[in-house]
Amino acid sequence: MARYWVGGSGTWDGTTTTNWSASSGGAGGASAPTSADDVIFNSASNATAYTVTISGGATVCRSVTVAGPASGNVTFSGTTAWSVYGSFTLPASGITWSYSGTITFASTSTGNTITTNGISLTSTPIVFNGSGGGWTLGSALTNTTVTFTNGTFSTGNYNCTGTVWTNSGTGTTSVSLGSSTITLANTNGWSFGTTTGLTFNAGTSTINLSNTGITFAFGGLTYNNVNFNSTINNSSIGITGSNTFANLTIATPGGTGVRPVNFSANQTITGTFTANGGSYTNRMLIQSNTLGTAFTITAATVSVSYADFRDITGAGAGTWSGTSLGDCGGNSGITFTGAKTVYWNLAGSQNWSATGWATSSGGTPAAANFPLAQDTAIVDQNSAITTLTMDYVWNVGTVNMSARTSAMTFTYTSLAIVYGDWSNGTGVTIGGSSPVPFNGRNKTQTITSNGVQMFGITINAIGGTVAINGNFTTYATTLTSTLTYGTLDLTNGGAGNYTFSTGLFSSSNSNTRAITFGSGQITCTGSGTAFTTATKTNLTITVGTGTISMTSASAKTFAGGGATFPTLNQGGSGALTIQGANTFTNITNTVQPATITFPASTTNTFTNFSLSGTAGNLITINSSTSGTRATVSKSSGTVSVNYLSIQDSAATGGASWYAGANSTNVSNNTGWIFTAPPTGQNSNFFAFF
Repeated sequence: MARYWVGGSGTWDGTTTTNWSASSGGAGGASAPTSADDVIFNSASNATAYTVTISGGATVCRSVTVAGPASGNVTFSGTTAWSVYGSFTLPASGITWSYSGTITFASTSTGNTITTNGISLTSTPIVFNGSGGGWTLGSALTNTTVTFTNGTFSTGNYNCTGTVWTNSGTGTTSVSLGSSTITLANTNGWSFGTTTGLTFNAGTSTINLSNTGITFAFGGLTYNNVNFNSTINNSSIGITGSNTFANLTIATPGGTGVRPVNFSANQTITGTFTANGGSYTNRMLIQSNTLGTAFTITAATVSVSYADFRDITGAGAGTWSGTSLGDCGGNSGITFTGAKTVYWNLAGSQNWSATGWATSSGGTPAAANFPLAQDTAIVDQNSAITTLTMDYVWNVGTVNMSARTSAMTFTYTSLAIVYGDWSNGTGVTIGGSSPVPFNGRNKTQTITSNGVQMFGITINAIGGTVAINGNFTTYATTLTSTLTYGTLDLTNGGAGNYTFSTGLFSSSNSNTRAITFGSGQITCTGSGTAFTTATKTNLTITVGTGTISMTSASAKTFAGGGATFPTLNQGGSGALTIQGANTFTNITNTVQPATITFPASTTNTFTNFSLSGTAGNLITINSSTSGTRATVSKSSGTVSVNYLSIQDSAATGGASWYAGANSTNVSNNTGWIFTAPPTGQNSNFFAFF
């Protein structure tokens, strides 16, 4: 049955009958269309321009055929959903499209066509969701988003332009691209991560993706040509799925900086893989999306230059070599540019990316000398630099400023990712507000601060070590240092024992990592959760005779996660809260009065327990839950302390716990003896003068 629109402007809402007729140009009042009814808009619908407003929740029909009025345009508007159970045909003229609701093509039979004749549906999402349904384009399609849920779709070899194409659900779906060119402009323009029930045929198509900044889900399918056409630099591209491409091209970014290209699985390119930066300072970063997990790119032909690689295996018949290739670790099958040593030789205030690097001290700079991740960059006395700014997220090797005695500032607006050593001279001042990653692989990176206050660091040294050579101090209590992978060595390989002083320290993850203390010290100067290993999985701590000191004058938390630690020192007047069932060599304090809160219903174990206050300056020991005891345990011997205020504490383990005659038994304590120990049993008594 057919329904004809009559009477000019009106509302199509699934119930109103005013504008519906059973015949072309006939009287209104016929029933509103159902999913079995074809709807027709033609020259008899109105003599002049009119508007059809799609409204309400029951706008349905079978096929749609539109022609314009005798003069002017028919305008489709509205925002509510519209379900079409057949074909859809628009005219090339006589229509204005401003409808922005979702059209769902819901037919359960094949043979349907979608013909827009050049009319742009740029505000209209389209969903294909008809079990057993089939649709073929009868002209090029321009719209916003297309979602495939059920049914069979073919482009009919017509080109398509939009923002996002998505395959969703687990219905039986087939998508055929033929020889079409699909151009999508959104940040996640291709989203085929869900492939259950999907049959995909790329044909000889080309997919052009013209935006960056988010992950594109290719779903492990086989594609013909895929081009990432955006020239936006410093914005990432993510490719998921173990896919096959005839040709995969990453366009050369514009300007200065680094474009990361992240792969989440192995890729096969039967033709050419193209990923070329534009210059020494206009680079690609081709990498696995998981640090330490290498993925293989197999390509018949390879075109790469001005690119850095991390955790990539280059394979196939293609030759993996090119101009200015940087090795950020975890790679194989790629021929990298030979390592070099370069020297800064520009005066004044400059950016790292400036043409300021020479191959000899005081030499002539050249663009080709820009340092890569395998290189050594030296700033010495022969340069009149005053401020050197890391202006983009560059991958750098060793940064050596050790000979610099005249004043200069090293700062950054973007992070350097460091793959080698770092050393300061006495004239250097460090600036910048974020932690700097040290990402060396299977080697030792040494930081020599030389008395200069430093940035926070993030240690991503898979299979490697970051060794502290001399005391390390961050220049702000808000700076965080994080151990994510590898070893933090406070002994510099046994050559010394140093203090690593940072605002906050975090190593709460499940990666393989370690801390070697020797007799060194981690000092946390910040407040809040100043030290955390709350997730201790795969963390090894070699405690030695080291110390962890919490020095903030504000409240701070030690979240141990149940690991074994060296001595914990309450070094700041702010209250210290301990979390986790931990084991400590000792617990001490260098300030008094002070408050230390232990976790309720949890046992912390000590080899020694040496908290003591002074007259009028008691050390308060309590539980995180009032009325519920926290347990402190020592296996043997005698604990002898004094000037404590103790509440909700259970002392146990086999040792004798003497709180001293000057301590206060507030309430709800067990195991504490509020006297001095007998003569000769004062092994843990510390007197303060």
